[in-house]
Amino acid sequence: MNWLGSLFDTLFPRHCMVCGRRVSISEFYICISCFRALPIMNFKKERLNKTELLLIGVPSITRAVSYLIYQKESDYRQLLFHLKYYNHPEVGRYLAHCAANTLIPQGFFSDIDLIVPVPLSAKKKRKRGYNQCDFLAMGIADATGIAINTDSITRTISNTSQTKKSRFQRWKNSEGIFQINSPSQLKGKHILIIDDVITTGATITSLAETISEAVQVQISVFTLALSE
Repeated sequence: MNWLGSLFDTLFPRHCMVCGRRVSISEFYICISCFRALPIMNFKKERLNKTELLLIGVPSITRAVSYLIYQKESDYRQLLFHLKYYNHPEVGRYLAHCAANTLIPQGFFSDIDLIVPVPLSAKKKRKRGYNQCDFLAMGIADATGIAINTDSITRTISNTSQTKKSRFQRWKNSEGIFQINSPSQLKGKHILIIDDVITTGATITSLAETISEAVQVQISVFTLALSE
């Protein structure tokens, strides 16, 4: 079937989502040069990494990590644009799988029972056509075998975009936006919350507090990127 793949690649050439160079049949979404230069966070064990410092005031969160550093001026921001806005959620699944393979040897997923992607409101999901966090969750599940739960929590308020808001506005914009539908599915579990980008931690904090107020749980957090 290699000839068929080569033919398809010739007729429908693919390009690196970072630099725009045409990628080979053996490359996935990102050329090898850009992949090697991915702005990956330092995974060396520290008392508190940057993501954990953002969430330090949330008692139910026991550990947290981000895979990439997001900088607005970097070409790597294109990966997040493709994931969220350009209808290429599969790149998120691929990158999350890469991240999981990096974190597995460190035991990050060792006692996690359930993956919970941050839900989108029904309005935003209809408009976008998918929840990008679901694809990140799939990438983690592909590597770890941990089950995904998308039914127990809904986003009841379609809050406005956080992108251009101040830190205070982000926190106000994230208050009371989630609802627990099936607490019994979460009770006593160690849950991994999945989100695309963490900036102030407002959305994840709101979700974690909503869960922990409804049911006794342990929570860890994975985000694809940390905004600097």
